[in-house]
Amino acid sequence: MRVLTLVLALVLGLPTLPARAEVPRVQTDISPVAALVAQVMGDLGRPGLLLDKGGDEHDMQLRPSQRRDLAAATLLIWVGPELTPGLDQARAAAQVQSLALLDDPRTLRQDYAEGGLNPHAWLDPANAAIWIDLIAACLQALDPDHAATYRANAAAAQARIVTLDAALAAKLAPLKRPFVTYHDAYGYFARHYNLPYRGGLAAGDAAPPGAAQIARLHQDAASGAIRCAFPEAQHDPALIDSLAEGTGLFVGPPLDPVGSMLDPGPDAYDLLLTGLATALLACATADMP
Repeated sequence: MRVLTLVLALVLGLPTLPARAEVPRVQTDISPVAALVAQVMGDLGRPGLLLDKGGDEHDMQLRPSQRRDLAAATLLIWVGPELTPGLDQARAAAQVQSLALLDDPRTLRQDYAEGGLNPHAWLDPANAAIWIDLIAACLQALDPDHAATYRANAAAAQARIVTLDAALAAKLAPLKRPFVTYHDAYGYFARHYNLPYRGGLAAGDAAPPGAAQIARLHQDAASGAIRCAFPEAQHDPALIDSLAEGTGLFVGPPLDPVGSMLDPGPDAYDLLLTGLATALLACATADMP
């Protein structure tokens, strides 16, 4: 397990590393993780974000300047190599302490329809709540002088998740039409809010779909078994458009599961999930036969 040694020390009573005098320098992989870390750090510091704006998490490659930032960091907080395999290589080369959030045994995990672990776990707010506590524990271990601040900030972040979750549940209640997406990234969100999600055209890692998959979904669209389809911000919408051609399938606005088009900051997690819900609701309100 790649969970940070400091967390194991806290849980198991093992000796911890010497406390650092300064606020930890934290790097993160994607916008929603950066937002959760920013909420816990508050005014004490601002985490770095390694995924470029508009970037593809599954094909993430660091520039030399980003590699230097990673090497200078106290801590990398990331989902894990299942989401960003390119970052795993850079992390190992930088020899930076890391916290892989997906590895925590409390994280609610889900497999793709085609098999294999789905790493898009931040799309379930219950996981965000679990990760906030984990992030706070790590920062307290590294920076005990500010432990009270991290605890207070984490409590505020937890309350924020509760409010967001309730608002999204009410917002998404009218969505009853079955839908598909460009790639199979939204199972956590759909499970949490009981949405009629029918998977993605592309595989979980956004690899192009095969002819059999396209043919099956086209048949489902023609029969009405799926009613809506959503492209994705980082990918060509041609596959979604071809699926809709001649079927009456409603094509919604592009989705952005990692918030790659958002400005980084503590509000990015709320904006990501709210924006996703708003986009999906286009399926509920679309005028279709």
